Amino acid sequence: GYIPRMNESDAPSPSYRDTEWWREHFAGSMLDLWRAIVPPEQAAADADFLLTHGGVRPGSRVLDLPCGEGRVAIELAARGVRATGVDISAGQIEAARRNAAARGVDVEWLVADMRAVPWAAAFDAAFCWGDSFGYMDDAGNRDFLAVAHRVLIPGGRWAMEMQMLAEVLLPRLQPRVSGRAGE
Repeated sequence: GYIPRMNESDAPSPSYRDTEWWREHFAGSMLDLWRAIVPPEQAAADADFLLTHGGVRPGSRVLDLPCGEGRVAIELAARGVRATGVDISAGQIEAARRNAAARGVDVEWLVADMRAVPWAAAFDAAFCWGDSFGYMDDAGNRDFLAVAHRVLIPGGRWAMEMQMLAEVLLPRLQPRVSGRAGE
């Protein structure tokens, strides 16, 4: 396939490569983009997958970490799952609350960094959907996975989706690297 060549002027701005670029990233036009590229029926397909393969059952306690606007947690709640959603963005959680109310389902929502949730051994399953893993540096990613492990009951199930790797790779992109080989 064709791989476009990147010039230095095409590289992401330094602020985009900040280690915590994701804190303010999911707002405005980026949210509009996500809404446009994720069709509404995708939430049902994602819930189907988690119910079939992710250890999720009606009555299960499930954590959506981070949840964004809650599309999957809401769909699971509509199917009898006791869902909880966590996101660092207060705006995302407010939208999730509105979306859940419009759907007539109860979901517990929490505004928090996904590395700092208060629960231990509280969930039958947890998941990280919407390409939400890998934004942090290695230590932050390890902390997040440690939290994901901590919140699960013994034998609890973890699922993670990764489809759009650009969001993970762009912050680490080095548009031009040079060196000498063989020395």
